[in-house]
Amino acid sequence: MDMQDLYERGPPCMSRAVDGFVRIGTAGLAWGGFMGSYDATKEGHKGAARGLYVAKSVVRNGLGWGFFAGMYLGLNCGVETVRRKSDWMNATIAGAITGGLAAARSGSGVRILQTATLVAAIATAGDYVRPVQYPPTGI
Repeated sequence: MDMQDLYERGPPCMSRAVDGFVRIGTAGLAWGGFMGSYDATKEGHKGAARGLYVAKSVVRNGLGWGFFAGMYLGLNCGVETVRRKSDWMNATIAGAITGGLAAARSGSGVRILQTATLVAAIATAGDYVRPVQYPPTGI
């Protein structure tokens, strides 16, 4: 394998998953800070209870968003590696698996199927609008 092939294949799947975890997890941290503060005010928390509520919201959202994005990007890369194709079907498969795993805690088969379908549709639409490019040449 020469350097050109290595460059065209892009970073390893683990690197893509970690990158997604860090980037989207950071957005989740910000969301948790904003919404935690809003919800704490709405629920009437004051002082230390308010700070604890916001801190829990920040951690919960940061980790949740990060794990979701890392799982999706890792699966997308894994499916691409197995199929040896880079097309919208990778996003559909990865989205369905990620959505199903995210909803698995609900214990409802209907909820798992609905979430898997919704995430697969959103991932497919997103990939259709702007496909994932490794290396990111379209910036």
